[in-house]
Amino acid sequence: MANRDNPCGFRPAQGIGSQHVLKYFRVDATGNGSYPLHVGDVVDLDGYGVCVAAADAGVSVAGICVAVYDSNGVPCGAPGSSISTKYLSAATDGWALVALAIPGAVFIAQDDATAELDEDSVGLTTDHVAGTGSTVTGVSAHELNATTGGLQFRIIGLVNEPGNAWGGNADLYVTFNESAFGVSGAASV
Repeated sequence: MANRDNPCGFRPAQGIGSQHVLKYFRVDATGNGSYPLHVGDVVDLDGYGVCVAAADAGVSVAGICVAVYDSNGVPCGAPGSSISTKYLSAATDGWALVALAIPGAVFIAQDDATAELDEDSVGLTTDHVAGTGSTVTGVSAHELNATTGGLQFRIIGLVNEPGNAWGGNADLYVTFNESAFGVSGAASV
């Protein structure tokens, strides 16, 4: 049976790898001028705080956005928030809670099914694909590029869950291979 195509961004893996370190970052309307910020987006450091990372952002990546807030610190879309959507619109001031891209932190992401990853992909590296997130749920559509050889993430293995198998749209465990917080971008093994 084929895996379900359900891009939902990146999310911290529980019970595997190092403990996740979370940090609030400012999101400035100027720095976040081009892309809305969704939960699950790969975020990049910039001169204003963090913003949505384009694919293969390299060593300026801060981590994964796990929550978004308006400029007063109220969760986006919550009662009393100055932002009615569940995501932070482009060119809008706010805050992002980020799971930092530190060595040993493990995340889960789906591959984009442009090619089928298999057991031979473990230990290889790949980049992410910056998809457009949902304006209804506020969830990211960032995925792994199923073509190996990019340096952003190292593939650890298949997530052991019902209905998930090697091949297109597989949910995989990954760790940052290059980021702003001490991960240098070593080539695939």
